[in-house]
Amino acid sequence: MNKDLFEYQGAIHIHTTDSDGSKSHDEIIELGKKYNLDFLMFTDHHTLKGIDKEGIYDRLVALVGYEINDKDENNHYLAFGLDEVLPNNLEAHQYVSQVRRKKGLGIIAHPDEVREHPKYRAYPWTDWSIRGYDGIEIWNHMSSWMEKATAGNMLKFLLSPRSSLVSPTREILDIWDREAQKRKVLGIGSIDVHAIPYKIGPFKLTIFPYKVQLNSIRTHIITKKPMSKDFNEAKGMILDALKRCRTFFSNYRLGSAMGFRFWAEAGNRTAMMGESIEAHPRLNFYVELPEEADIHLYHNGEKVIEYHGKSAVFRLERPGVARVEVIKDGKGWIYSNHIHIRKSRPKNTSNGHSGRTNKPRGQQHQSKPRGQRPRRRDSK
Repeated sequence: MNKDLFEYQGAIHIHTTDSDGSKSHDEIIELGKKYNLDFLMFTDHHTLKGIDKEGIYDRLVALVGYEINDKDENNHYLAFGLDEVLPNNLEAHQYVSQVRRKKGLGIIAHPDEVREHPKYRAYPWTDWSIRGYDGIEIWNHMSSWMEKATAGNMLKFLLSPRSSLVSPTREILDIWDREAQKRKVLGIGSIDVHAIPYKIGPFKLTIFPYKVQLNSIRTHIITKKPMSKDFNEAKGMILDALKRCRTFFSNYRLGSAMGFRFWAEAGNRTAMMGESIEAHPRLNFYVELPEEADIHLYHNGEKVIEYHGKSAVFRLERPGVARVEVIKDGKGWIYSNHIHIRKSRPKNTSNGHSGRTNKPRGQQHQSKPRGQRPRRRDSK
């Protein structure tokens, strides 16, 4: 990388008292500042009532979008960058299309929810033929908690909500990889926090308290310049980084992922997450971690290489999409967005053929990756 890069971490999919949350924007913003988050993205149901809370609070950027669903309460969709709420009687393909037409950012929420609960039903995404969405919630904390909660582990899950965080489902990861081979598709992690009051006999407690979930799944963005102190510019930087898929998400319970890097190099050509690079016999993918863990490289949805360490270099020539999963203590820690590998253009030769044929290869070693390190925003 030949330019300075900057990294910021935030929490996405937050509900307040404007819909079915239990704290106000102001209260949650103060918690976000306390836990060293750089941005918060609020998403109350069918309302932009809190839009006046958008702004910069010390160094924390607060964005207000909203969550919309269809008449059957399925196909929940997070919309950001809009100045009005769409009608609540639209079908999924209609609001996806309208968010795109209005140049907003649209993300499919908790797409693969599966649960049987007498009070809390699942709200899955039901139509993958729809096009035009920008991204997918790959990991949703609330969904993960409710799907794994049983009578046997309920007390543990109530006392330790983050213990449910093992990994996103392989089903949704496969969908993401499949769709990313067709076009650029953002993947995020989210908290979907409501902080629901709950009563067990004489005892009262809060399920998913804000202070816990703000320290669970975090989404990190990479920018090419420092976060602006002007709100409108800062908002544009965050939404742009997400749209361009210059991002990864992490399980903060397993430790801070600040400083994670994943990029590709071939000669003087480089590409970071969300970018593309041409296939080449000497195309290398670089990974660097804050601490040692298991690094899994995926190509077109297939795990092709595993390696344990703090840094690694992988050789991969084939066109398609590549991303990294980092596993720590048997649980998912870091998930990168994709780097796209374009087909190489044929080289002109005297006989009209392109020359050698690339064969799939893979290798890994622990030499230190080259390139510009994103400047870290560690917890203070």
